[in-house]
Amino acid sequence: MKNKKELNKQNRSNKKPVQTASIDKRYYYGLFIIALITFVAYLPALQNGFVWDDDDYIKNNPLIRSINIKEIFSQYVMGNYHPLTILGHAFQFQLFELSEKGYHAFNILIHILNTALVFYAVFHLSEKTIVALVAAVLFGVHPIHVESVAWASELKDLLYTFFFLCSYIYYLKYLKDKKRKFYYLSIFLFLLSLLSKAMAASLPVLLLLTDYFKGYKINTKSIIEKVPYFILALIFGLVAIAAQKTSGATDIAVFPFHQRIIFASYGFIAYLFKLILPLNLCAYYAYPIKDGGTIPAQYYGYLILLLGLLAYVFYSLRFSKKIFFAIGFFAATVFLVLQLLPVGGAIMADRYSYIPSIGIFYIAGEGFYWLWNRKNLRIFAFIILGSMVMFYSIKTNARCGVWKNGMILWTDVINQYQTIPQAYINRGIIFASEKKYDESLNDYNKAIQLEPKFSKAYNNKGGLMRTLKKYDEAIANFDKAIELQPNYPIALNNRGLIKNIIKKYDEAIKDYNKAIEFKPNYAEAFHNRGVAFRNLNRYEESLNDFDKAINLQPNSSKAFNERGLLFANQNKLDLALNDYNKAIQIQPDYAFAFFNRANLSMNQKKYDEAINDFNKAINLQPNLAEAYYNRGMSEYNSGKKENACKDFQEAGKFGLQYAIDEYNKFCK
Repeated sequence: MKNKKELNKQNRSNKKPVQTASIDKRYYYGLFIIALITFVAYLPALQNGFVWDDDDYIKNNPLIRSINIKEIFSQYVMGNYHPLTILGHAFQFQLFELSEKGYHAFNILIHILNTALVFYAVFHLSEKTIVALVAAVLFGVHPIHVESVAWASELKDLLYTFFFLCSYIYYLKYLKDKKRKFYYLSIFLFLLSLLSKAMAASLPVLLLLTDYFKGYKINTKSIIEKVPYFILALIFGLVAIAAQKTSGATDIAVFPFHQRIIFASYGFIAYLFKLILPLNLCAYYAYPIKDGGTIPAQYYGYLILLLGLLAYVFYSLRFSKKIFFAIGFFAATVFLVLQLLPVGGAIMADRYSYIPSIGIFYIAGEGFYWLWNRKNLRIFAFIILGSMVMFYSIKTNARCGVWKNGMILWTDVINQYQTIPQAYINRGIIFASEKKYDESLNDYNKAIQLEPKFSKAYNNKGGLMRTLKKYDEAIANFDKAIELQPNYPIALNNRGLIKNIIKKYDEAIKDYNKAIEFKPNYAEAFHNRGVAFRNLNRYEESLNDFDKAINLQPNSSKAFNERGLLFANQNKLDLALNDYNKAIQIQPDYAFAFFNRANLSMNQKKYDEAINDFNKAINLQPNLAEAYYNRGMSEYNSGKKENACKDFQEAGKFGLQYAIDEYNKFCK
């Protein structure tokens, strides 16, 4: 006869293992259809060009032109430390060079993969395939995600989300199976997510929330398990703060803490509203007031709405954890971008909702499932879901067109909000790049009218005046920018450039010194100061500055080219040639490097090599007058008089008097 203790032991040994839900293979067809719908919704993005920060992240970023792991992992880019994202852009450049379609196709692919990961994450959370499918389709086609997908340089959002969700899924698998390999994989993938974007730092809080939701006790053991996550989050948070300090940003809004609470409440509710009804989406949401202003009374209503929502969320714990978890997921992942610690001049941004939206789409899936299990409401459930998917897909398809180019994008912002100085500045930059200087000036003036103390507007207007060769006006605008913001390194550097042009080299050096004082790793200022020193024949100081610029930006083709000119001035021809070659290797379409290398060959009477490089320089920059003249001289000296005369004549069209003189002397 067995005693009670033995019977209990036998019963436990005979107990069947807990069965967890598995994905019915038929539902993979549903996932395939979701991927297809998502691809169709984003199809117009394949026709988009580069906009906004794409110039700095892709077009003009020397870091991505070669895959140099050491350089990529040791530098900040645009006030951020996200080396894995830069490495991703480097791989893209190897595949697509500067073909915009390739970058957009890549982003769409990653978004579709993220949509699949949302499916798996929500399935492991809910153990309901239908809930996971609903969450995935809403995530895939929602128009608020267009900013993250149709903007090429937002690869960082897509990559950090990819690794974030992979880490989260492995953590959920670890909760189920208690296999340590899943735990370690989760930590490693979290590290990759942080290396893609620091916003991933919210994951540890989400893991604690998930423990509670899944019914696991939050005790000493569970907290210790999260310690590696929190340590990584803290490290990358500190790195992110350090990186932001190097950006030289001039449009960061600073408000008293009590006002930031109101703005955070507004952002929280506005994100939720736009996730339900995505109307009036915009690339730039301005604060309703300027620094020191009084918040309109209606904004206090958002704090009341938020408090009411939170009260309901806690009340819902009486009957379910689902609403608490969904809003908690959203809150934990959006908290860092609610501008309690202001970054940038916008109160919110569509891209910040990319991961937080998953919590809301999860609860939408649970709502659909609840209706689905009531036979008399199934058709109603399908009508609601079908209508939402269709509406979101159509909006996404149309929204992709807004991101087609910068002109359309910023005009859209201005059409919605006529009070955003940054929008006028950004459009003014585009007008200037298209040589529509009057329109550019109008936009800069409008920005100044809206915000008379906006130093960036004066800086940009000064740059336009420099382009128009109105140097006195340029200096006046840079002076104003610096008066408004004395520690503005970009404006100091730009004023130095003007003084270089008008040959006030000593004054230029003073401006560069100030710029470097405020921004010690300012590669461009070192480069420009090196040019000024070279113009003063202070060659040793010039070389030190070029070396410093190259050390800070090892892929700076411009720095190698200018150092090559320095070596050529010193008759160090082999060193000059090496630098020109390096500049061309880094930037194969760099006309001035070909021009300078051609001059070097011409001076060494290597006329065929010179002519070949002048050809490349002229093909790349057809208005380079001196290239025609110097090619003409090389052709004349190598016995190609007819070609030389044509080049002298062409150079003369640009107003080069000595080219006209040579034509009259040798060709008439």
